[in-house]
Order: sequence, then C-alpha cells, then structure tokens
Amino acid sequence: MSDRKMNKAEETGTKVWRSLGQLEDTPQFREYLEREFPEGSAQIETEEDREVTRRSFMKLMGASTALAGFGLASCRRPESLIVPFAEAPEWVIPGKPLYYASSMPSAKGAASLVVTTHEGRPTKIEPNRLFSKQGGTGTFAQASVLNMYDPARSRDFVKAGKTVTRGEFEEFAKELSADLNKTAFVFGEDNSATRDRLVGEIAAKHSGSKFYKYEALAGEGQKLANEKVFGKGSAVIADYSKAERILSLDADFLEMDQQGPVSGFYNNRAVEGPQYDQKPDKNRINRLYIAEGIFSLTGGMADHRLRIAPSQIVRIAAAVAVELGVSTQVPAGALGEFEQKWVKECAADLKAHAGHSVVVAGSRHSEAVQQLVIAINQKLGSYGKTLKPVVTNSGAYGKLTDLLADIDSGAVENVILVGPANPVYDAAGFAAAAKKLKNLVHLGERLDATANAASWHVPAAHYLESWGDSYAADGRYTVVQPMILPLYGGVSELDLLVALLTGSKLFNSITEGAKLSPAYKEVRKTFEGIGGAGDAAWTKLLRDGFSDKGAYAAAQVGAADLSSVVGAAVAAPTVEALEISFLADPSVLDGRYINNAWLQEAPDPLTKITWDNCAMISPQTAKDLGLYEKLVQLEPKGKLYGMVDVSKPNAPVGPDGEGRDRAQPVIKVVVNGAELEIPVMVAFGQADNLISIALGYGQGYDEHNELGLSTEGAANVSQVGVNTGFNAYLLRTAETPYIATGAKIEDLDKRYSTAVTQEHHSMYGRAIAREISTNDVEHKGSFEKQLEGVKKQGVDSHAPPNISLYKQKGSSTWHDKYQADEHLFDKRQQWAMTIDLNSCTGCNACLVACQAENNIPVVGKTQVAIGRAMHWIRMDRYFAAVQKTDINGQLITEDDGHGHQVPVYDESNPEMIPQPVACQQCESAPCETVCPVNATVHSEDGLNTMAYNRCIGTRYCANNCPYKARRFNFFDYNKRNPLVHKNLYKGPLGEKQVGEAPHLQRNPNVSVRMRGVMEKCTYCVQRLQEAKIKAKSVLKNKSVAAGVPSAEVSVSDAEMRPPVNSVRVACQDACEAGAITFGNIQNGDKETVVRARDSKRNYALLNYIGTMPRTTYLARVKNPNAKMPDAKAIGKATISMH
Repeated sequence: MSDRKMNKAEETGTKVWRSLGQLEDTPQFREYLEREFPEGSAQIETEEDREVTRRSFMKLMGASTALAGFGLASCRRPESLIVPFAEAPEWVIPGKPLYYASSMPSAKGAASLVVTTHEGRPTKIEPNRLFSKQGGTGTFAQASVLNMYDPARSRDFVKAGKTVTRGEFEEFAKELSADLNKTAFVFGEDNSATRDRLVGEIAAKHSGSKFYKYEALAGEGQKLANEKVFGKGSAVIADYSKAERILSLDADFLEMDQQGPVSGFYNNRAVEGPQYDQKPDKNRINRLYIAEGIFSLTGGMADHRLRIAPSQIVRIAAAVAVELGVSTQVPAGALGEFEQKWVKECAADLKAHAGHSVVVAGSRHSEAVQQLVIAINQKLGSYGKTLKPVVTNSGAYGKLTDLLADIDSGAVENVILVGPANPVYDAAGFAAAAKKLKNLVHLGERLDATANAASWHVPAAHYLESWGDSYAADGRYTVVQPMILPLYGGVSELDLLVALLTGSKLFNSITEGAKLSPAYKEVRKTFEGIGGAGDAAWTKLLRDGFSDKGAYAAAQVGAADLSSVVGAAVAAPTVEALEISFLADPSVLDGRYINNAWLQEAPDPLTKITWDNCAMISPQTAKDLGLYEKLVQLEPKGKLYGMVDVSKPNAPVGPDGEGRDRAQPVIKVVVNGAELEIPVMVAFGQADNLISIALGYGQGYDEHNELGLSTEGAANVSQVGVNTGFNAYLLRTAETPYIATGAKIEDLDKRYSTAVTQEHHSMYGRAIAREISTNDVEHKGSFEKQLEGVKKQGVDSHAPPNISLYKQKGSSTWHDKYQADEHLFDKRQQWAMTIDLNSCTGCNACLVACQAENNIPVVGKTQVAIGRAMHWIRMDRYFAAVQKTDINGQLITEDDGHGHQVPVYDESNPEMIPQPVACQQCESAPCETVCPVNATVHSEDGLNTMAYNRCIGTRYCANNCPYKARRFNFFDYNKRNPLVHKNLYKGPLGEKQVGEAPHLQRNPNVSVRMRGVMEKCTYCVQRLQEAKIKAKSVLKNKSVAAGVPSAEVSVSDAEMRPPVNSVRVACQDACEAGAITFGNIQNGDKETVVRARDSKRNYALLNYIGTMPRTTYLARVKNPNAKMPDAKAIGKATISMH
C-alpha cells in the first residue's frame, strides 16, 4: 500500500480525489490549495507579457464575444440606430419574449423544443413540456442557437474556392436537375418524412439517382443487425420507464449514445417518486449494470460497473447469453474469475425481472454484439414491453461504403452533400473518391474541409431558420419551423431538393421573404398526407410542435442470427499491443461543433479538459509505459510551450500540470500504418492497456499552433476552432471505425499546454457530496438508518448547532429600545432550489443553458487555464475509490507494518459523483458582510443579489465565499477590443469593438458586465421578476371587475404569488434528468421544491459553517445487488476529505 497520505471519507471506507495530484497528494497540489483563486491577483503585474493576440482572441471569444455584448457594460448603453416596424404587430412588445414550438433534428431523434424570441430574434432554447412533462434539452440543443449567430458562418456561394453569385449556382442546379441519373444525395442520419417523400419523387423521375445517409458516428453494426431481425430500415426504441433492471454493454445511453427517451430512467431512480410526494422506498429504484472501457456519464450512474476493454464486450455479451440459456456459442478466450461472477449474478438478476429488464449495446459495436443483445432481449421478453422495434424509412438509403463503391464503379458521377457530415475530414477514403467526381456539391453552415474541397458550396440555413420535419426519439412526428428568416440568405435542405426536383430557382429569403417558401408548402403537404388535413390541424401542429399522427409503425420481430459470434472476439490488449477506442466528444460531437465557443469552453464532464482533446490512459497503463511520473512531476520552465517565463527555474505545474503552465507529455500513437502526435492524460476508471481519444478535433492550425503542425487546413475552421485538439480520424479506417487494436506509442519527450479545470475552486477538506446504499452498510446500518444519517455525514456529524449571534427576544440581554430593524422579508415569495445527486449525471446542459440565458462571455483557453472561466455553474466531479473485495464479496485489508489491518483501495475502478455548484444564495451570506460598497446585498425574497454599477472590484466577496461561486471580470471581455496588441491594458483609451456579427442572441433582460465587476448566479432573477409582474395581474383583474381603483382592492399574499411550480430557471429547464427543482417555499408542500427539501436525503453544502444556503442537495442512492462480488463497496462514497 502506498505510504502517501490518504484522503479518506470519514467512516465510509472510501478514498476520494478529483485529480491525479490530489490522489498522489503532491507538494504542488498542497501549495495550490493554499490559494483561494489559482494564479490570481499576483499575476497582474506580469499579465501584460501574456497579452491576448488578435488571432487567439477570436479563437477564445469567437461567436460568443460578438453575441454576449460588445458595447454594453453594466448599465451603460451603446449608441445605436434602430429601425422600428412601420406597424408593429400587436403581439410584439419590446422586452417581452415570444415562444414558438420547433424541433432540432438529430440522428438519435429530434428534440422537441420551445424557442424564446425577442423582437423576432431567437435567444434561448427551452424544452417543449407538452411533448414531455419532465422536459430537458441536453447540451447540444442549448448551444445550437450560438451556431446560428456565428460570425464565421458561411454566407456566400462558392465555386472551386471562389465566391460566385446565387444566380450562377442556380444555372448549374437547373442544368443538373434535367438529368439526376448518376447523381447521389448524401443526407444526415436523422429521419424526415418530407425528405423521404421528395427523395421518392426524385427517384421516380430519375431512376438512376441514388440516396445515402452518413454521419461519422453512425452505428453500422447496430443498423445491420436490426435490419436482419426486424426488417429493412428498422430501429429499436428503449422504454426505460418500464425497466427495473438494465444492463448496458458499453452504451452511454443517458448522454452520447441515447437509444430512446431517457426520462423514464430518471423517474425510476427517484426514491420518493419524481415529484418527491411519496415515502422513501428502495424497491422503487431501478438497478443499472454496465460493462465499459471508458468512464461514461451512464457509467457514473451505474450501481455496478465492470471495467473492460471495448474489444472484449463481445465476451461479456456471449457470457450473459450463455447464463440465460440463449446460446452456447462463446468466443475464444475465457473471462477472469471476477468477470465470471459479475456476469453470473447480473444475468440472474435480469432473468428474475424478465419482462421488466432491458439490455442495450453501444451503437458503435459490431453486428455480433448487437445480435447477441437481440437474442438476450428476446429471451427476457423485452420486445413489446421495454423495447419497441419500429419501422423507419431509412431502408431507402445506402451507407458510405456503398457510395464509395458506386463512385469507383462509375454509377455515381455527381454527389450532393446535404447533411451535417464532413466526409473529407472524417471519412477514410472519401477525399480520394471525391477527386473522381464530376461535381461535388456541399450544402453546409460553415466552410469546413469538405466545403473547401467541393466543386460547389451552398450556404445552408440553420434549423432555426428553416421549415422541416423530423421524428423524435420515441417515434413521434415533430415539425421544424423557422424563428427568423435566414440571416445570410442560406438555403434549407428541403428548398434545395425542391429546386433540383422541379428545376426552379432556389428560394431567396432576402428578396422573397414575404412569400411562402417551397419547404413550407412541402412540409404542410406531408402533414396532410399523414392525416393532418385542414387549417386547424396544421395550426395545432405549429402550436404544439409535434403530432401523434404519423408516428413510426411497429416492426415484426424475427430471430437473431448468432452465426458471427464465434469468431468475433479479438485478443485482449497488452502493453505491447494497445487498444484504441474512438469516442464521440461531449463538446464537438463528431467535429460539427468545432466553431461553437460555448461547447469548447465547457469542461469535459469526465476529464475536465477544455479547448482540446488528449489520449487518455489508465493510471496502471501510464505506469507500465513509464509515463506516470511525467504526469505528476514538475516540468522545467524552459521546456514548456505557450506562455514561457524563463526567469523562473521551475514552472508551478500542478499535479496534472494544473495552473498557468499545465503541460501534458506528448506521445506518438501508431496503429493501422498511421500515426498521430497527441498529449496524454490519466483517466480514472478506464480499462488497462486502452487508449481512448475523442474525435472531432484538429481540423485546422495556423502559424501560432504550439507544436508547429501544418497550417494547410487553417481555412477549414473559424478562429474559434483553429489550433484546438488533434485529429484522431487519421487513425481510423473503414475496418476499424471505433476500435483499433495492436497500437503502439512512443514518448516524444515534449509537452503541450492544456486548460483543465478539475482542481479549480476546490472545496478541499470539507463534506461535499453524499451517498448511501439500499443495502445494509457496516457502521451505518440499514437503508432507513442511512437516510436518517444523511444530514449527519462528514463534519456535520459533530458540528455544534448554528446559534445566532444576534440577541434573542426574551433573553436577559434583550432591550426593546435597542431592537434592530427587522430584515426585509417578502411574505409572498421566498425562492429556493434543490439538486438531486441521484439524478444528476454531470452532462453540462445546465452550464451551457446558464451561459445562454445570462450573457456569460467565453474567455478562452489561456484564461481558463489560470482559473478565470466565467461560468456561473461549476460542474464538480469526484472520484471515490472504495475498498477492494474478493470474489466472495469480502472486504480486503492489509497490514500497515505496525500490526494494524487497513483497507486496500481499488483506485483503478472508482465511483464517480458529479455535483453542480453555483451561488448557494445563503440566508447568512459571508460575501455580503465584507463588501465595502454594498454591491452584494440580500433581497427581500431571499436572493443574494449583485448591483453591478456599485461594484468596484475589491474581490473581498469572492475571498469570503466558502463555495467559490463568484466570478470576476479580469478583462472587459465584452467591450474592449483585444485584437489590438495590449489593448486590454489601455482601459478607456483602448479601441472599442462592436464585433462582426449582429448582437442578436444576447438576452435583453440581463445586464452585460464589464471589467472589474464581480458576477455570479442570480437564480435567473429576470425570470423571477417577470413572474412576479405577471402575478400582479390578479390585482388589475379584480380592480376592473369591481370597477374601483386598484388601491381599493384587497388581495391576499397567496393570490399575488406566481402559480405553484410555474417559475423555472434556465438550468432547471435544460436538465434532461430533472435533477434540479426550483420554486417558492412560501407555497408550502404544494411546491415541488418544498417537498424535495423535506426529503431525508436533503442536506446543505457546508452546513456546519452557518451560511444557511437556499440551494440544497439530495444525497445519491446506490442500489447494489447484494450477491455481486463488489456489493459491500457500493454506496459508501461520501465526499468528506480530511
């Protein structure tokens, strides 16, 4: 056992850490903890030496800078010229938003949305609660509005790299439309009824035309297996609301690999019911098993997690099938003793809940794995209960390999790309095949590698500017309706198809904006064809955003084909022959969001990397490869890239390189005859001998890239995406799209600067997140006793009660004449929030939603690295290594050398607990008492508020905040022009920048802050004020009804409150898990937040210091299977470090 100092959770048998340095307890980490703010005010003197350049600024700020408020700081208004409506529509009121239903098409199913608009400008994405009561939008939908206002969006028609007019392309399109034989159309993986109908009409008119679907992360193995069993163009939708036991085989079905609506999973995770209106019942909770190689958000929620390389998943699937009597065909190679026991007990639990269980496999896995999963689900009786096979129209489309074959054979001479894919960048072999074409036409929102290689590029309209339709994850029909005419005259997918079908000109929104677009007519025609005839039905569709008519039909269930299973497995990876797993990235997905600054700056939920990707390896693999010490040790300053200060002998590189000069070792990865230089980091919970690399990065570099890489692709990305990450597609082949074996690495003895937030704002040494188990736990007792003890975990177990220092009425020291004024208290509303750790996955949707709602600027990689990210919500992520158990489930101990038996921790396979932390809105806020100018004060409705125009930037409040929830504007990110050298330091004498794009996305009801101002979470006070103003309408209504002045009308406090559960904050709306509840505690237990606060799982963060926060947390509950070998170690990961 290591002799380093342990960070143990008090009386929990766990060891807890957030980063490699904290795990190793290095001196650098200890020094880092002594500072409340990493690299803070002490740097100001030398900050000028690190001035942001023109190029790096646009990469850092990008679209977000242009949107979040150049020219408007605090309450200062910019000079502007406006053109009013000649006759304003009566429903458009300046300052009051309008809401429209729409949907965002996606390969995993369209998201049904409500879009907030101000004066015709889409500003915020919200969930459609008519579609799903729980709501939630996810991260990508929240950030999608930023793409629409991206200054680098494509605006021009381009032919062979040169800008041409719309008319020139229309002439070409008309000529091409006369004969579309040998013309291929390539779409995205989303499904659209109108597109399918138009494709059918084109095929009928031009029999030689061909149609395909392609996205880089489409699961071809899953599609092939479904086609063989359920029919061509079929898919399977999981219904987790009916599932009591779930086995995931490397499927991140809660986030990156959704295979059906996920709200049912979270509802079945609720101990007290989704509305917190029932007694705690451990039998209500579902149980999740997962076998995976890389920690996923789904893996973090699992009750039992098996760490295994992705190539070995087929062995686990086959072993489960054997246990259930499905098959005797087992791939060569045996599982270990622990894995066999794990599989045996998991399969028995699934069998005991047959009809209420489900097994899902990652869509990226082979046909053999998918066929095994189908056979297992058939045995469990899942189809028709927890699984719903449906028929889509995807069977009418080929796949990329078919397209490449058709190009080679001459069957295709022209290709029209109208999907989100970028095949020149992300598809092996496509760039070479494209050179054989007569014409490659690209319709896209940005000038990426494919656009620059195409014969013709057509600027695409954003989905918020387009008419269309799609199908949701549960198979329901949804409509896509535009919120605004295309900003730059972009062309929608359907308008392009209509033009090619009819030979007509493209619809021009700039000159024909008053006319109905062809896309509108086609969508309405489609809806009429599925039973939505008449104006009333159409109006209802537009109002609701979806229709039950036209939903997917059920598919027939055939027999699984297990013939491919025997030869499906490959040898387990070794240090000499490593395995590589290629992953979808939670920030850029497959690369399509590379220019989205909000997503780039949102820390990866697991690794906490921003603005980059790295090769991730397990701690044991790092040791085996001789890299572990390099990931911990100090690095001589002269070897660092980026901001180098050679006057100091050593850089303050933290445990993982934390701080200003964080620099990861760079390795060369070689596989399939290809190689890639990429920085390496440790990933806890990852399988040994496995390298995981996120896809989508490295699309272009300029001369300022740190490693001197080629600048050939600089034109393929905007200044947001340039110099970000490394292109893992170079290692991919058609045969190994997701898993590559036989890889080797070489240490290049150089480093690369990264911005990682995992140690920023650490609340070290305090009781933070809490967890209990449904099983009996040593020293804690039964589930019921653990519930009673939630509030007493950590330091709270022995902290004295918080007694007010103020004199109490009736005491011997009380004197009426010296009575202080009573605190302001609004009897109508007092706001509060709860966050349920049993539902939160740490996905970042709340973080991005908050940024969109509150005009929070992007600060960029350099500023993030030194702890200056401006996000109001910090998504903490904790790892907790529990005590090791043997095959019989007994806890393992060892002698410490002094005759004492001490626990042995399994650091390689920890639990993971996320925890969102924002301003806790303390009733006794430490920040308020230290502000010399009363810039932060308490409001009568319980908020800790900021008066921006009072703030003088002392930062005393931030120093005194125990939750580290305040953010300081070190620079005028929203106003001064950082593109001019050292301009940020010239203050009022510096040049101002208005920006390239219109300031259309920002919320007009939220002030934009300037340099020197502190900011933080406000509970979306603008929404609270709007709700209170609306509630006052009852006074007006009574006044009108009585025919008397409002001053003479009597209204109770209850009548003047907003309706129960009607006020929702941005983070709450975005959360698909329903983990955040918010409301008015004055409404009593009618309000969901009150019932949540009354839960026995409820506790206050750092309760013992007496801040009395209005935001509280609900402890996580794990539901382990008592027969599993690791059952005794599960559910004990209270984060309480000492």
